[in-house]
Amino acid sequence: MPEPAPAVHAPAHGYPTGPRRGHNPAMLGFARMTILCRSLDASLRFYRDTLGLAVVEEKTLSGAAAGALLQLPPCHMRAALLAPTPSAPILLGLFEVSGTPMDAIEVRRDQPLYGQCALVLDTDEFDAVAARLVAAGVSVLTPPVRYPKSEASDRSPAGLYREMIVHDPDGVLVSVIQVDPLPAAAP
Repeated sequence: MPEPAPAVHAPAHGYPTGPRRGHNPAMLGFARMTILCRSLDASLRFYRDTLGLAVVEEKTLSGAAAGALLQLPPCHMRAALLAPTPSAPILLGLFEVSGTPMDAIEVRRDQPLYGQCALVLDTDEFDAVAARLVAAGVSVLTPPVRYPKSEASDRSPAGLYREMIVHDPDGVLVSVIQVDPLPAAAP
């Protein structure tokens, strides 16, 4: 009988460590995506109130240490860490920097740009999430679409994919996706 896989240690910070990285301790794992946002309050309305992510930690950092983190002069930083549920690992960090000037990236709302990233979130409630996004009046790049993937791969299942791509308050692309079973083939 094979030995059970060792448990993945998920410390309080939410960053898995240990066996998940296999036998190569230099391998990197995903910790979280961080967005430097113009307004933490606006970003929380989007990610917490509209998408339903849970705020699992809020903190502030001020002075030289806050600035040094981003190679800025002393500043003030408000942060919120979010997860899919209160007990899930952290998925997203929202950081609002104030007290020093910062330029904003100007994002086109009608097409993606090279170097732009997207946060992809999966759901089992696509219709409800899409309706909340539309009701919130968010900027939509791609309205809800459906496309089939007939063959599974090692990394993604076969299915009928439903996807919608929107912009968060700072122009970050956020894709919401659901994979449904493919319809049964006609006899």
